[in-house]
Amino acid sequence: MFAQKMVQGTELTTDCFYSATNLFEALKHHVSIKGVIAGIIPGRVFLSNDARSALLTSPQGIFLGGSVDNPLFFEEVNTLIKEELLPQLAADEQLDYVLFYPTDEKWDDILDIVMKDVFPMRSGRMIFTHHLQDLSPPLDDHIVPIDSTLLKRKELVGLEDVIDEIEENWPSIEAYENKGFGCAAIQDTDEGPTIISWCMTDWVVEDECELGIETDEDYQGNGWARKTALGTLSLAKQRGMKRVGWQCWSNNIGSQRTALSVGFELLADFPVLFGWNLPLNNFLVNGNHYMRGDLKYGVEKDYARAAWSYAQALDKGWDWNGDPALYWNAACLFYLSGEEDRAKHYYKKAIEHGWVSIHHPHDHDFVYREQDSEQIARILAESLK
Repeated sequence: MFAQKMVQGTELTTDCFYSATNLFEALKHHVSIKGVIAGIIPGRVFLSNDARSALLTSPQGIFLGGSVDNPLFFEEVNTLIKEELLPQLAADEQLDYVLFYPTDEKWDDILDIVMKDVFPMRSGRMIFTHHLQDLSPPLDDHIVPIDSTLLKRKELVGLEDVIDEIEENWPSIEAYENKGFGCAAIQDTDEGPTIISWCMTDWVVEDECELGIETDEDYQGNGWARKTALGTLSLAKQRGMKRVGWQCWSNNIGSQRTALSVGFELLADFPVLFGWNLPLNNFLVNGNHYMRGDLKYGVEKDYARAAWSYAQALDKGWDWNGDPALYWNAACLFYLSGEEDRAKHYYKKAIEHGWVSIHHPHDHDFVYREQDSEQIARILAESLK
């Protein structure tokens, strides 16, 4: 493990996590930091030798804090992330990571050091807060607590997903049953009684908690998320919680609407870096990311960078089980970048993998569909004759 080889810093033992408390003041709205330092939430803390800079991990992500005046420590952090943290997440079958950092612009240069050769992408997260005033409980018999009784109901379709979510954030099922809480919506379906929506605590730290929520796609838009969220907020109030947090991606409009509909208020809207833990997966996601851009967080469309990213994975045969849209995207973006030979190569690969057209159904939205798509398709098709 690289952590044992660090020279500019060291990994703290749990009883010394408190040493890093003040270094994360700029990120104090993240309850999971407080939970890790208190030993309630599983995580790790790495502290620079001068005790002025730190990295902390939690089930929520990776957090940077303290002083930026430790470039050598952050160079080691870069190696730690590449050689230990991300591979371990991948080994645990975690798809992606999020890197949180203070929004002060003086961190920009340090982020370049920390994430060198990791190829992260920039997007945004939102934190909402609720102080549980004027709370109306849900009036629906289908909303039930997620407690020890429900977790023993093995006949429930979808129960395994709920248990997986608990085990991802809590040290154990028993720990959740002791301090956690939540609500689920259950409906009778052809498969039997089914959990169609749930909302529960990702973690509870003293009198604060944060919620996670999920609704089956077939039942979205029918108010189930709102009902389970209200049920969970009612439980929070009963348990004496003083503040409840809710986090989501800045482009998750549905989650934002649900939060606001049950009385949450926006607390923070901030940039983050994110990526997928397997490097080849990450290149494909980079391709999608720079094909689309994210102007709110300063990410311009960059077709050349997107094309290069796709190629890093596709040239190694990593194509998400032969997804033809990936080859189509690469073909279009190389064409627009002036590399017509490479565009022809990837268009041929797209056809070989079953590409039909932009009008053909696809199982994801990351498909190059612009005004010039038809023209590019005609030009590349002609080149194959």
